[in-house]
Amino acid sequence: MSELVDNVFRIHPAIGIARVGNSEEFYLGPETMAGLGNRDGVVGGLPIRPGTESEPITSKELRDRSGAMKRQAARFKIYRYSNQASCEYRSGEGEEVTIGCQIGDKTVVEILWAVHLANKKAAAYQMNGDLGLAVYERSNASQLHLRNISEGTDPDNAARLRKLMIDPGPRTLRGSDQHTVRFDKATVASFLTTDAEIEALPSYPKSFPDDSYSQLYTPVGPIDSLGDLRTDDSGRLVVAGGFGKACGRVRSDGKPYPLLNGAIPPPGNVANVNEEGWFDDSGDGPVTAMLVFDDGTVQSVHGGWVVVCDPSFAPQISNVVTLWDQIYDTWIRELDLCPEIHRSRFRNDYKPYFEDALAPLFRAVSLQRWTANLPGRAIQAHDAVGAIRASDDPADTILTGLTYIRNPNNPAMSVIGPPFMPLSAGDPGQAFLSVTLTQYFVLDQWNKGLFIRQPGPPLGPGEMLDQAALYNCVGGDFGPGLEMTFIVKDPELYQANWRQTGAGPFRIRGEELDYSKVQASQPFLDMGYVPFHPPPGGVIAAPLQPGDISKFMAVPWHTDFNACATHNPEPNPRNLKTLYWAWPAQRPTTVHKASEVRDGKLGPFRYSVRGPGTYSDDPSQAGRYAEQIDIVLNWFRIGFVMQGSAIVEDVSFSPAQFLEVESLLDEPEIAPWPMYSKNLDS
Repeated sequence: MSELVDNVFRIHPAIGIARVGNSEEFYLGPETMAGLGNRDGVVGGLPIRPGTESEPITSKELRDRSGAMKRQAARFKIYRYSNQASCEYRSGEGEEVTIGCQIGDKTVVEILWAVHLANKKAAAYQMNGDLGLAVYERSNASQLHLRNISEGTDPDNAARLRKLMIDPGPRTLRGSDQHTVRFDKATVASFLTTDAEIEALPSYPKSFPDDSYSQLYTPVGPIDSLGDLRTDDSGRLVVAGGFGKACGRVRSDGKPYPLLNGAIPPPGNVANVNEEGWFDDSGDGPVTAMLVFDDGTVQSVHGGWVVVCDPSFAPQISNVVTLWDQIYDTWIRELDLCPEIHRSRFRNDYKPYFEDALAPLFRAVSLQRWTANLPGRAIQAHDAVGAIRASDDPADTILTGLTYIRNPNNPAMSVIGPPFMPLSAGDPGQAFLSVTLTQYFVLDQWNKGLFIRQPGPPLGPGEMLDQAALYNCVGGDFGPGLEMTFIVKDPELYQANWRQTGAGPFRIRGEELDYSKVQASQPFLDMGYVPFHPPPGGVIAAPLQPGDISKFMAVPWHTDFNACATHNPEPNPRNLKTLYWAWPAQRPTTVHKASEVRDGKLGPFRYSVRGPGTYSDDPSQAGRYAEQIDIVLNWFRIGFVMQGSAIVEDVSFSPAQFLEVESLLDEPEIAPWPMYSKNLDS
């Protein structure tokens, strides 16, 4: 038993990302950082071929034989740490635990997994485009509006929750079974007991849209599942999410609730995000596990979380501000992650490691040209940033003095576009995106020459999974975003006592769900976590239940995805005419097709979203469907952007090029700079 006492066990990644697709088939989510590293000429960010440890997929594995888009599944592993390492970050430790491995004189004979996915979007509060996270503060609470207010004004009303939540209940499986367990109506819910038994819940109050609404508009079929689970031959867990479906309620006049196409509901709330009467099959929830040893003893494991979200159509292109950057910034400034960097304030004597903290940012800048149609001068400038190396004197680089970097410490700069970078749409209440406070601090130290040219101490393998999963995601504009949103800036979202418990950083503060209290007549889940709103008798917000992350996202996700190509700043106090990008790494605005490369020369620009229903003489409306229902019907036809060395065709492509493949959309040419170029703001 002493061997177990001396160790801590954790699931990694702490937050795993799964993505919808309309195929039963799937690949595994990337476990490397987009645009970085190099394996056989292929940089990081590519998903992994199922059944392999780390072999990246090629362009021929994005779709199944029928042309349907494969889902991206999240793979979870268990690692053990010494008690000492469990109190540190960047410990470099972590030994994977699989079925059959030895821990002291014990052998792991089984791993039991449990996951509970749910979707609470339709029951949640509307996303407020002016305030974002701040709308939940007491002073702004009067501006909170529920989605689907026609179903009642009490957010905790049981009948309302039952109608508007999608909750198939928890699912369990044994790591040795290697069969599929579905989050559907037919599969019996089950949970893990504290003594590692699997107990069925035949009376769990499952809820799907057609349980409460006899008439639904289901243009691509009913929502009858949120995905499925399985394990591999080592007992690792694989979670594949839903199928990208959206459905709408039918009104009393026999017509479905319309998708608003830009009409704005109550003041401050965002079009394309809060669609009345609609559902989708994304979701999220906790991932837990228990180890069973050959002597009959069991060991609990610090759990993780899985988020099921939109596809990512350019997996090797990283954002200038990633989801990792936002979460890392919160942990640095609010949760004492690295006292050597920040304790009450940033430490002026800290020297960042160039390869860890700066190279990824510079590389991300250079990659934007492949999914956002930059003019020639901008491409040259972005390439110059990407070419900065640890050996360079900052004063001799294009970023000398940080003259063109938007400073997040100066709120006035958030409404000023060019020449300040990044030129991306900002978070709620901010016209333009800024790097995080931690990113800016690191840049400032580098600019002063206070940095270390050698690589820093390595992350442990589990720590690397935590970072890679989040690095390949959107870190702004959080209006609301694509995978997670502004709630990642709330320190109450996370387990703050990570050092004392050994849980490690970046873990969601989940509720300990007591499934013994299940009643067939009552919804098991309630409104759950609301930022800055403690439950009665509490001092901090409620811990998270299944569905409490994805409920802050757009419903259905398709409409927000369609709208977030390029648009004017919001707010726009200077009445700027230029268009800016939202999430070009995950939702490419423009692309170069691989099939149009000739002798290494790129073909014309294409909109990523194109074809019938997308034509417009107005650049602010181009590159998207004019009618929102068309994105619900066609999202899976969008092509992917991949590095030339990962594209399998009859010809070879340069590894320096990132090109569109596997698009099923029509192909009209576009102008090289779909902006009001005669009125560029300065």
